[in-house]
Amino acid sequence: MKVSVSWLKEYVDFEDTIKGLSDKLTFAGLEVEAIEMIGSDFPGVVVGEITNIEPHPGADKLRMCTVEYGAEEAIRVVCGAPNVEVGGKYPFAPVGTTLPGGFTLKKAKIRGEVSMGMLCAKDELELGEDHSGLLVLDAGLKPGTPFVDVWGAPETVIELEITPNRPDCLSMIGVAREMAVLYGSELKLPAFEISEIDDDVSAEISVIVEDASTCPRYTARVLKDAKIGPSPKWMQQRLEAAGIRPISNVVDITNYVMLETGHPLHAFDHALVASGQIRVRTANPGEKMHTLDGVERELTDEMLVIADAEKASAIAGVMGGSNSEIKADTTTIMLEAAAFKTASIRHTAKQLGLSTDSSYRFQRGINTDSVEWASRRAAALMCEFAGAKLCKGVVDTYSQAKPLVRIPFSWKHIVLMIGTEISIERMKQIFQALEIGIEEDTGETAVAVAPSFRLDLEREVDLVEEIARIHGVDNIPAKTPLAKVIPDADDSRERSISNLRNHLQGLGVSEIMNYTLVNHLLLDLFNKEDREGREELPHPISVDQSVMRISLIPQLVESLGRNHSRQINEACFYELGRVFNRVDGTPVQTEMVSLGMMGPVGRSKLEKRAPVPDEEIFVWLKGLVEQLLTTQNIDSVSFEANDRPDFEAGKALSVLVDGETIGCMGLVNKTARNEWRLTGPIAAAELKLDALLKNVFAISRVKDLAQFPSMSRDIALVLNESVKHEEVIQLIEKANPKNLECFGLFDVYQGKGIEKGRKSLAYTFVYRSTTQTLTDKKVNKTHQKLSDFLCKQLGASLREG
Repeated sequence: MKVSVSWLKEYVDFEDTIKGLSDKLTFAGLEVEAIEMIGSDFPGVVVGEITNIEPHPGADKLRMCTVEYGAEEAIRVVCGAPNVEVGGKYPFAPVGTTLPGGFTLKKAKIRGEVSMGMLCAKDELELGEDHSGLLVLDAGLKPGTPFVDVWGAPETVIELEITPNRPDCLSMIGVAREMAVLYGSELKLPAFEISEIDDDVSAEISVIVEDASTCPRYTARVLKDAKIGPSPKWMQQRLEAAGIRPISNVVDITNYVMLETGHPLHAFDHALVASGQIRVRTANPGEKMHTLDGVERELTDEMLVIADAEKASAIAGVMGGSNSEIKADTTTIMLEAAAFKTASIRHTAKQLGLSTDSSYRFQRGINTDSVEWASRRAAALMCEFAGAKLCKGVVDTYSQAKPLVRIPFSWKHIVLMIGTEISIERMKQIFQALEIGIEEDTGETAVAVAPSFRLDLEREVDLVEEIARIHGVDNIPAKTPLAKVIPDADDSRERSISNLRNHLQGLGVSEIMNYTLVNHLLLDLFNKEDREGREELPHPISVDQSVMRISLIPQLVESLGRNHSRQINEACFYELGRVFNRVDGTPVQTEMVSLGMMGPVGRSKLEKRAPVPDEEIFVWLKGLVEQLLTTQNIDSVSFEANDRPDFEAGKALSVLVDGETIGCMGLVNKTARNEWRLTGPIAAAELKLDALLKNVFAISRVKDLAQFPSMSRDIALVLNESVKHEEVIQLIEKANPKNLECFGLFDVYQGKGIEKGRKSLAYTFVYRSTTQTLTDKKVNKTHQKLSDFLCKQLGASLREG
């Protein structure tokens, strides 16, 4: 939002330097991004009159112009502007003049002809970006008049960064209202009167709003006998200072009132509105229209349009159509001022890739209650500067005003939240200055009534922010935070999540964070068949963030891929977050934990260079999952083979606890890896957070230290390659050998010396008695019995050597 300081002073009195004003606005939440000076004293630039024009002998598009500029003799300059004509008066800079951009004019030869100065366009004087022709001055000006006397002194323009929650400050009056509070001044709204002719507006125009939820208010006025021409110079200057190109008096007035009040307006040529009827409706599928920028646009049935009895004449809240625009011969005007649903305008603007000053404001929300006032303001200016005559009355579809927001609050709580002593009387003064009403005040609690233009005030914390920023954030002393013990408060979940993070960090895993919104292209890399189960946003801000994620794994792999593209060759990540799925047609959100690794994360430094095979990284991830579950006091863990589209076939497992599935793990499929040029295997897992937290505070039973020595024995079973490690474990647990303390798999081998279709699984067994020292004879007997049992049940043989 560009704010002209001189324009601002019409609404509020204040005395301050530009730096002081900038600081006050910034500390109040309206951050000043830039300060620029438009114009200058224009030393040397004067009014020049063209007394003669001749063709340039060496160029068809250039002309030789004789300029009278107050000196004893007229001089000749070369000019290529299309609008230069004899008798015209334009800004003229003779040789030796330094233009606002710092360029000093010198005598020059252009295509062989000497030019002794320059006739200037607006951009050459840094008065705007228009370079379509020379800046035309009033015909009554005397040649040689200093240009600064014509145009005026330089203008200071402050550019503000308006946060999305403060649409009321997207207007001069809104910023002035803030300044009135900051400087203790009074807001001065523009005073105006309107006179109406006897012709009734209802006889000239009718309005039908098909869906009031998308257009809660629509007003229409009709003005007759308008004379289209240029707007006053002061209005053009203010529009240009705000970055808007002047067009004509009627169009400029709609833009001027938009900047002044924050309400976008639109003017239609009434003669081009078929049957004098306005219909606010959604577009027909495939309906097309030419907008004011000359582009034909195809609309969808989700887009709101302003139509007449035959056709769409404007895209509601975004841009008007060329089939009803104000032209030089327009005499009767239909003036629109309306309020539209913010989500609808945002969706339309995004879909069309069309951002305008109008859509920018409608997307953030406008004050529905003041729509009619803005319409009256524009009508009054059109009567004054276009000679229009206003028809009696206004067509207004606003059936019922929106109730004001009432916010219960505690005076003491506001003080505690801010952290400094502020009297109730002072807070009341601030609320009154902000036009926030106070009701049901008991001295301890009260109800705040938010004004209709403050769409951001909804909760007590919003009132806290208002008091803090007006009191002055720099006036709030720094204090050491105080911790409070709240009786009966249960923070066990927060503590258990904190413990989980600590355990993961202790296991060497780094945390990442991603948005909960993704896109179909990313999810399709992992599973193309589940689109129906995805929850799409009806009006996404971006196509890249249009779908709620159904798994943490896609973004986890994306993060690994981004790191790999930046020459990070090994990484191990985790993320805690929500996923969103449909269960029996109902949207359900679940908190999950994802784990992922790439590269030689489990190896020592001397072994980093060798390629990582699938089996190695798979086992590393499985071990990480098992260790995590152990640290979370989770027993009875098992794994089952499970083919999933996001993992490679035959390389995925379901993770079960007490027979219930709590997650999955596996090697990411090739399609997803190729997207980020990941040549090596990527292992990923996803587990339910609640399952991991279930036993986090359980106290483990203490085991007595072993009093007697242990004995270990190894066995290598050669068996069919289809036999799973899980089956071997089940058989060992079934055999339940006497004095067996623990066992584990330490080698898997296929290759030379092993028949095709078979593999070797090598296990180590540790035996220990709690009552005596075991002898070799006893251990050998028990171990041989176990070996025979396994060979018989599995059809295995013992591997020798």
